[in-house]
Amino acid sequence: MKFSFKSLLVLAAFAPFALASCSEKTQENAEATAESAANDAAANTEAAGDAVENATDNAAAEVKEETTPTTGDTAVVRNQPAAGAVEETPVKQ
Repeated sequence: MKFSFKSLLVLAAFAPFALASCSEKTQENAEATAESAANDAAANTEAAGDAVENATDNAAAEVKEETTPTTGDTAVVRNQPAAGAVEETPVKQ
């Protein structure tokens, strides 16, 4: 649908009159809608923050679980040069 510049100019000229003719009830409804939208946005932001916090906590718990030493983890690290790859396990007593 094409609009000429002249038709857009006429529409722009009458738009303030159309907006000014809104009833008080319509304005109250618009204010209530805007307030409701702001409350919804705040609730959604809080829910998103909680979801991120929970995801972070879960990820930290998984990393902790994966890095906790278990029976059989007996690697020994010595600060000495080696000629190649060396694997060494301590002798069980």
